[in-house]
Amino acid sequence: MYMTFKMKSIRLTVLMLLIASFFLLSVSAFANGQQDSAAPANGEKKVMKINAASMFDEVHPFTQTYYKFEELVNKYQDEVTIEVKYNLNKSLGIETDYFRFMSQGESVDLAILAPANIATRVPSIAIVDMPLLFKDYAHRNRVLASDLFKAIEEDVVKKANVRIIGYAGGASRSIISNYPITNMEDLQGFKLRVQGAPIWAKVFDAVGAVPSVIAYDEVYSAIQTGVIQGLENEKIGYAQMRFFEVAPHYTLNEHSITVRPLFMSEKAYNKFSPTVQAAIMKAGKEAGEFGAQVELELGQIELDKLVKSGLANVHPFSDADKAEFKARATPALLKYVEEAGFTELYNGIQAIK
Repeated sequence: MYMTFKMKSIRLTVLMLLIASFFLLSVSAFANGQQDSAAPANGEKKVMKINAASMFDEVHPFTQTYYKFEELVNKYQDEVTIEVKYNLNKSLGIETDYFRFMSQGESVDLAILAPANIATRVPSIAIVDMPLLFKDYAHRNRVLASDLFKAIEEDVVKKANVRIIGYAGGASRSIISNYPITNMEDLQGFKLRVQGAPIWAKVFDAVGAVPSVIAYDEVYSAIQTGVIQGLENEKIGYAQMRFFEVAPHYTLNEHSITVRPLFMSEKAYNKFSPTVQAAIMKAGKEAGEFGAQVELELGQIELDKLVKSGLANVHPFSDADKAEFKARATPALLKYVEEAGFTELYNGIQAIK
Protein backbone atom coordinates (compact mmCIF):
# COMPACT_ATOMS: atom_id res chain seq x y z
CA MET A 1 0.00 0.00 0.00
CA TYR A 2 2.89 2.31 0.86
CA MET A 3 4.52 1.75 -2.52
CA THR A 4 1.22 2.38 -4.32
CA PHE A 5 0.78 5.69 -2.51
CA LYS A 6 4.36 6.69 -3.26
CA MET A 7 3.97 5.96 -6.97
CA LYS A 8 0.77 8.01 -7.09
CA SER A 9 2.56 10.95 -5.43
CA ILE A 10 5.40 10.79 -7.96
CA ARG A 11 2.96 10.69 -10.86
CA LEU A 12 1.05 13.67 -9.41
CA THR A 13 4.29 15.67 -8.99
CA VAL A 14 5.34 14.94 -12.57
CA LEU A 15 1.91 15.96 -13.84
CA MET A 16 2.04 19.26 -11.95
CA LEU A 17 5.53 19.97 -13.32
CA LEU A 18 4.30 19.33 -16.86
CA ILE A 19 1.33 21.68 -16.35
CA ALA A 20 3.61 24.40 -14.94
CA SER A 21 6.01 24.03 -17.86
CA PHE A 22 3.14 24.28 -20.34
CA PHE A 23 1.85 27.43 -18.60
CA LEU A 24 5.26 29.10 -18.70
CA LEU A 25 5.69 28.28 -22.38
CA SER A 26 2.22 29.71 -23.12
CA VAL A 27 2.96 32.94 -21.24
CA SER A 28 6.28 33.27 -23.05
CA ALA A 29 4.65 32.74 -26.44
CA PHE A 30 1.93 35.30 -25.64
CA ALA A 31 4.52 37.86 -24.55
CA ASN A 32 6.51 37.30 -27.71
CA GLY A 33 3.35 37.69 -29.76
CA GLN A 34 2.56 40.97 -28.03
CA GLN A 35 6.09 42.21 -28.64
CA ASP A 36 5.86 41.26 -32.32
CA SER A 37 2.61 43.23 -32.72
CA ALA A 38 4.22 46.35 -31.22
CA ALA A 39 7.43 46.03 -33.21
CA PRO A 40 6.83 44.71 -36.76
CA ALA A 41 9.10 41.95 -38.02
CA ASN A 42 11.75 42.32 -40.73
CA GLY A 43 13.04 45.56 -39.24
CA GLU A 44 10.01 47.57 -40.37
CA LYS A 45 9.16 50.72 -38.42
CA LYS A 46 6.08 50.80 -36.25
CA VAL A 47 3.18 52.72 -37.85
CA MET A 48 1.46 55.25 -35.62
CA LYS A 49 -1.71 56.97 -36.85
CA ILE A 50 -3.05 60.40 -35.97
CA ASN A 51 -6.26 62.16 -37.00
CA ALA A 52 -6.23 65.64 -38.56
CA ALA A 53 -9.42 67.65 -39.01
CA SER A 54 -10.43 70.65 -41.10
CA MET A 55 -13.59 72.43 -42.18
CA PHE A 56 -12.13 72.79 -45.67
CA ASP A 57 -11.18 70.66 -48.68
CA GLU A 58 -7.89 69.15 -49.81
CA VAL A 59 -6.86 72.33 -51.65
CA HIS A 60 -7.15 74.64 -48.64
CA PRO A 61 -3.88 75.88 -47.08
CA PHE A 62 -4.71 74.18 -43.77
CA THR A 63 -4.85 70.80 -45.50
CA GLN A 64 -1.66 71.59 -47.40
CA THR A 65 -0.06 72.31 -44.03
CA TYR A 66 -1.10 68.87 -42.77
CA TYR A 67 0.35 67.21 -45.88
CA LYS A 68 3.64 69.00 -45.37
CA PHE A 69 3.71 68.07 -41.69
CA GLU A 70 3.28 64.37 -42.48
CA GLU A 71 6.06 64.56 -45.05
CA LEU A 72 8.49 66.37 -42.75
CA VAL A 73 7.84 64.48 -39.51
CA ASN A 74 8.77 61.23 -41.24
CA LYS A 75 11.81 62.88 -42.78
CA TYR A 76 13.18 64.16 -39.46
CA GLN A 77 13.07 60.87 -37.52
CA ASP A 78 13.28 57.17 -38.33
CA GLU A 79 11.88 55.53 -35.20
CA VAL A 80 8.28 55.27 -36.43
CA THR A 81 6.16 55.97 -39.46
CA ILE A 82 3.49 58.56 -38.68
CA GLU A 83 0.41 58.29 -40.86
CA VAL A 84 -2.09 61.16 -40.85
CA LYS A 85 -5.76 60.52 -41.56
CA TYR A 86 -7.39 63.60 -43.08
CA ASN A 87 -10.95 64.36 -41.95
CA LEU A 88 -11.97 67.25 -44.19
CA ASN A 89 -15.06 69.28 -45.15
CA LYS A 90 -16.46 69.44 -41.60
CA SER A 91 -16.73 65.64 -41.38
CA LEU A 92 -15.82 65.92 -37.67
CA GLY A 93 -17.58 69.22 -37.04
CA ILE A 94 -16.12 72.72 -36.83
CA GLU A 95 -13.09 74.24 -35.11
CA THR A 96 -14.68 74.47 -31.67
CA ASP A 97 -15.41 70.75 -31.93
CA TYR A 98 -11.81 69.97 -32.90
CA PHE A 99 -10.54 71.88 -29.89
CA ARG A 100 -12.87 70.01 -27.55
CA PHE A 101 -11.88 66.65 -29.03
CA MET A 102 -8.15 67.38 -28.78
CA SER A 103 -8.47 68.69 -25.24
CA GLN A 104 -10.27 65.49 -24.25
CA GLY A 105 -7.75 63.36 -26.14
CA GLU A 106 -10.24 61.77 -28.51
CA SER A 107 -11.18 61.73 -32.23
CA VAL A 108 -8.87 64.59 -33.31
CA ASP A 109 -5.10 64.76 -32.76
CA LEU A 110 -4.07 67.55 -35.14
CA ALA A 111 -5.85 70.74 -36.19
CA ILE A 112 -5.28 74.36 -37.17
CA LEU A 113 -7.57 76.68 -35.21
CA ALA A 114 -8.29 80.37 -34.97
CA PRO A 115 -7.10 81.47 -31.50
CA ALA A 116 -10.52 83.02 -30.81
CA ASN A 117 -11.97 79.50 -30.73
CA ILE A 118 -10.03 78.59 -27.59
CA ALA A 119 -9.81 82.02 -25.92
CA THR A 120 -12.56 81.17 -23.44
CA ARG A 121 -10.47 78.29 -22.11
CA VAL A 122 -7.08 79.99 -22.54
CA PRO A 123 -7.66 83.78 -22.38
CA SER A 124 -4.00 84.63 -22.97
CA ILE A 125 -4.08 83.29 -26.52
CA ALA A 126 -6.46 86.07 -27.64
CA ILE A 127 -3.57 88.49 -28.11
CA VAL A 128 -1.91 86.21 -30.68
CA ASP A 129 -4.55 87.11 -33.26
CA MET A 130 -5.75 90.57 -32.24
CA PRO A 131 -6.71 93.06 -34.94
CA LEU A 132 -4.12 95.76 -35.69
CA LEU A 133 -1.43 93.78 -33.81
CA PHE A 134 1.17 93.43 -36.57
CA LYS A 135 2.62 96.15 -38.76
CA ASP A 136 2.88 93.83 -41.76
CA TYR A 137 3.52 90.21 -42.71
CA ALA A 138 7.27 90.50 -42.12
CA HIS A 139 6.67 91.93 -38.63
CA ARG A 140 4.34 89.01 -37.88
CA ASN A 141 7.03 86.53 -38.85
CA ARG A 142 9.66 88.27 -36.71
CA VAL A 143 7.34 88.15 -33.70
CA LEU A 144 6.69 84.44 -34.23
CA ALA A 145 10.42 83.81 -34.55
CA SER A 146 10.98 85.42 -31.12
CA ASP A 147 10.14 83.79 -27.79
CA LEU A 148 7.39 86.28 -26.94
CA PHE A 149 4.64 83.67 -27.17
CA LYS A 150 6.48 81.02 -25.14
CA ALA A 151 4.48 81.69 -21.97
CA ILE A 152 1.24 81.48 -23.95
CA GLU A 153 2.32 78.17 -25.47
CA GLU A 154 2.96 76.78 -21.98
CA ASP A 155 -0.41 78.15 -20.82
CA VAL A 156 -2.16 76.30 -23.66
CA VAL A 157 -0.63 72.97 -22.61
CA LYS A 158 -1.46 73.54 -18.95
CA LYS A 159 -5.04 74.75 -19.37
CA ALA A 160 -6.23 72.99 -22.52
CA ASN A 161 -4.16 69.80 -22.79
CA VAL A 162 -3.14 70.69 -26.35
CA ARG A 163 0.22 71.83 -27.69
CA ILE A 164 1.14 74.45 -30.31
CA ILE A 165 3.64 72.85 -32.70
CA GLY A 166 3.68 75.55 -35.38
CA TYR A 167 1.98 78.63 -36.80
CA ALA A 168 0.08 78.82 -40.08
CA GLY A 169 -2.19 81.66 -41.22
CA GLY A 170 -0.48 84.83 -42.39
CA ALA A 171 -3.25 86.23 -44.59
CA SER A 172 -4.90 89.60 -44.08
CA ARG A 173 -8.52 89.78 -42.96
CA SER A 174 -10.78 92.29 -44.66
CA ILE A 175 -14.45 93.24 -44.80
CA ILE A 176 -16.97 91.16 -46.73
CA SER A 177 -20.42 92.67 -47.32
CA ASN A 178 -23.66 92.47 -49.26
CA TYR A 179 -23.35 96.13 -50.26
CA PRO A 180 -20.28 98.14 -51.34
CA ILE A 181 -18.07 99.50 -48.56
CA THR A 182 -15.37 101.81 -49.82
CA ASN A 183 -14.68 104.14 -46.88
CA MET A 184 -15.28 104.66 -43.17
CA GLU A 185 -18.62 106.34 -43.78
CA ASP A 186 -19.94 103.22 -45.52
CA LEU A 187 -18.85 101.16 -42.52
CA GLN A 188 -21.12 102.99 -40.09
CA GLY A 189 -23.95 100.75 -38.88
CA PHE A 190 -22.63 97.75 -40.82
CA LYS A 191 -23.91 94.55 -39.18
CA LEU A 192 -21.19 91.94 -39.29
CA ARG A 193 -20.15 88.66 -37.76
CA VAL A 194 -16.96 88.75 -35.69
CA GLN A 195 -14.90 86.07 -33.95
CA GLY A 196 -15.65 85.08 -30.38
CA ALA A 197 -12.72 86.70 -28.55
CA PRO A 198 -14.09 89.94 -26.95
CA ILE A 199 -11.49 92.21 -28.57
CA TRP A 200 -13.08 91.73 -32.00
CA ALA A 201 -16.46 93.08 -30.97
CA LYS A 202 -14.81 95.96 -29.08
CA VAL A 203 -12.78 97.05 -32.10
CA PHE A 204 -15.64 96.98 -34.59
CA ASP A 205 -17.98 98.68 -32.18
CA ALA A 206 -15.38 101.44 -31.80
CA VAL A 207 -15.23 102.05 -35.56
CA GLY A 208 -19.01 102.40 -35.84
CA ALA A 209 -20.05 98.94 -37.02
CA VAL A 210 -22.51 96.60 -35.29
CA PRO A 211 -20.71 93.34 -34.45
CA SER A 212 -22.29 89.99 -33.55
CA VAL A 213 -20.66 86.73 -32.53
CA ILE A 214 -22.02 83.97 -34.79
CA ALA A 215 -20.70 80.46 -35.42
CA TYR A 216 -18.64 80.37 -38.61
CA ASP A 217 -20.76 77.68 -40.25
CA GLU A 218 -23.92 79.75 -39.64
CA VAL A 219 -22.64 82.96 -41.25
CA TYR A 220 -23.86 82.19 -44.78
CA SER A 221 -27.48 81.71 -43.69
CA ALA A 222 -27.27 84.70 -41.32
CA ILE A 223 -26.37 86.96 -44.26
CA GLN A 224 -28.95 85.30 -46.46
CA THR A 225 -31.73 85.95 -43.94
CA GLY A 226 -30.64 89.50 -43.12
CA VAL A 227 -29.47 88.87 -39.55
CA ILE A 228 -26.13 90.38 -40.57
CA GLN A 229 -24.83 92.12 -43.68
CA GLY A 230 -21.42 90.47 -43.81
CA LEU A 231 -18.30 89.52 -41.91
CA GLU A 232 -14.53 89.95 -41.84
CA ASN A 233 -12.44 87.13 -43.25
CA GLU A 234 -9.43 86.06 -45.32
CA LYS A 235 -9.61 85.72 -49.10
CA ILE A 236 -9.36 81.93 -49.04
CA GLY A 237 -12.22 81.64 -46.53
CA TYR A 238 -14.34 83.97 -48.66
CA ALA A 239 -13.90 81.63 -51.63
CA GLN A 240 -14.06 78.24 -49.89
CA MET A 241 -17.13 79.04 -47.79
CA ARG A 242 -18.82 80.58 -50.85
CA PHE A 243 -19.67 83.79 -49.01
CA PHE A 244 -19.51 85.61 -52.35
CA GLU A 245 -22.93 84.13 -53.17
CA VAL A 246 -24.60 86.21 -50.45
CA ALA A 247 -21.99 88.96 -49.97
CA PRO A 248 -20.32 89.78 -53.29
CA HIS A 249 -18.24 92.73 -52.02
CA TYR A 250 -14.70 92.36 -50.64
CA THR A 251 -13.17 95.53 -49.17
CA LEU A 252 -9.38 95.58 -48.70
CA ASN A 253 -9.16 97.38 -45.38
CA GLU A 254 -6.75 94.65 -44.08
CA HIS A 255 -7.38 95.24 -40.38
CA SER A 256 -5.64 92.05 -39.23
CA ILE A 257 -2.84 89.67 -40.23
CA THR A 258 -3.68 86.21 -39.04
CA VAL A 259 -1.90 83.72 -36.84
CA ARG A 260 -3.36 80.21 -36.98
CA PRO A 261 -1.66 77.83 -34.55
CA LEU A 262 -1.15 74.23 -35.56
CA PHE A 263 -2.21 72.23 -32.51
CA MET A 264 -1.56 68.64 -31.46
CA SER A 265 -3.39 67.01 -28.57
CA GLU A 266 -1.11 66.44 -25.61
CA LYS A 267 -2.34 62.86 -25.38
CA ALA A 268 -1.15 62.15 -28.92
CA TYR A 269 2.12 64.04 -28.40
CA ASN A 270 2.97 62.05 -25.27
CA LYS A 271 2.66 58.74 -27.12
CA PHE A 272 5.93 59.48 -28.87
CA SER A 273 9.53 59.24 -27.67
CA PRO A 274 11.57 62.42 -27.06
CA THR A 275 13.29 61.90 -30.41
CA VAL A 276 9.99 61.78 -32.28
CA GLN A 277 8.62 64.71 -30.25
CA ALA A 278 11.60 66.81 -31.37
CA ALA A 279 10.81 65.86 -34.97
CA ILE A 280 7.15 66.80 -34.43
CA MET A 281 8.12 70.27 -33.21
CA LYS A 282 10.56 70.84 -36.07
CA ALA A 283 8.10 69.56 -38.69
CA GLY A 284 5.24 71.58 -37.18
CA LYS A 285 7.23 74.81 -37.31
CA GLU A 286 8.26 74.32 -40.93
CA ALA A 287 4.83 73.07 -42.02
CA GLY A 288 3.22 76.17 -40.49
CA GLU A 289 5.60 78.46 -42.38
CA PHE A 290 4.88 76.54 -45.58
CA GLY A 291 1.11 76.79 -45.02
CA ALA A 292 1.32 80.55 -44.46
CA GLN A 293 3.01 81.04 -47.81
CA VAL A 294 0.47 78.79 -49.53
CA GLU A 295 -2.37 80.82 -48.02
CA LEU A 296 -0.97 84.11 -49.28
CA GLU A 297 -0.61 82.80 -52.81
CA LEU A 298 -3.77 80.69 -53.04
CA GLY A 299 -6.00 83.33 -51.45
CA GLN A 300 -5.12 85.86 -54.11
CA ILE A 301 -5.58 83.30 -56.89
CA GLU A 302 -9.04 82.37 -55.62
CA LEU A 303 -10.16 85.98 -55.25
CA ASP A 304 -8.90 86.85 -58.75
CA LYS A 305 -10.92 83.94 -60.14
CA LEU A 306 -14.08 85.23 -58.48
CA VAL A 307 -13.55 88.73 -59.82
CA LYS A 308 -12.80 87.46 -63.32
CA SER A 309 -15.98 85.35 -63.23
CA GLY A 310 -18.07 88.35 -62.15
CA LEU A 311 -18.92 86.72 -58.82
CA ALA A 312 -17.14 89.22 -56.56
CA ASN A 313 -16.26 92.91 -56.50
CA VAL A 314 -13.06 94.06 -54.83
CA HIS A 315 -13.02 97.56 -53.33
CA PRO A 316 -9.92 99.46 -52.23
CA PHE A 317 -9.79 101.14 -48.82
CA SER A 318 -7.64 104.26 -48.88
CA ASP A 319 -4.66 104.80 -46.61
CA ALA A 320 -6.55 107.71 -45.05
CA ASP A 321 -9.52 105.46 -44.23
CA LYS A 322 -7.19 102.74 -42.87
CA ALA A 323 -5.58 105.37 -40.64
CA GLU A 324 -8.99 106.52 -39.40
CA PHE A 325 -10.02 102.91 -38.71
CA LYS A 326 -6.89 102.42 -36.63
CA ALA A 327 -7.30 105.75 -34.82
CA ARG A 328 -10.85 104.91 -33.78
CA ALA A 329 -10.04 101.33 -32.82
CA THR A 330 -6.80 101.86 -30.91
CA PRO A 331 -8.24 103.32 -27.65
CA ALA A 332 -10.59 100.32 -27.31
CA LEU A 333 -7.78 97.95 -28.19
CA LEU A 334 -5.38 99.43 -25.63
CA LYS A 335 -8.05 99.42 -22.94
CA TYR A 336 -8.67 95.73 -23.58
CA VAL A 337 -4.94 94.99 -23.53
CA GLU A 338 -4.59 96.70 -20.15
CA GLU A 339 -7.66 95.04 -18.61
CA ALA A 340 -6.55 91.61 -19.85
CA GLY A 341 -3.04 92.05 -18.45
CA PHE A 342 -1.37 91.97 -21.88
CA THR A 343 0.35 95.37 -21.75
CA GLU A 344 3.90 94.08 -21.36
CA LEU A 345 3.48 91.48 -24.10
CA TYR A 346 1.75 93.96 -26.42
CA ASN A 347 4.55 96.48 -25.95
CA GLY A 348 7.10 93.75 -26.60
CA ILE A 349 5.39 92.87 -29.88
CA GLN A 350 5.29 96.49 -30.98
CA ALA A 351 8.97 96.93 -30.05
CA ILE A 352 10.11 94.26 -32.52
CA LYS A 353 11.34 96.00 -35.64
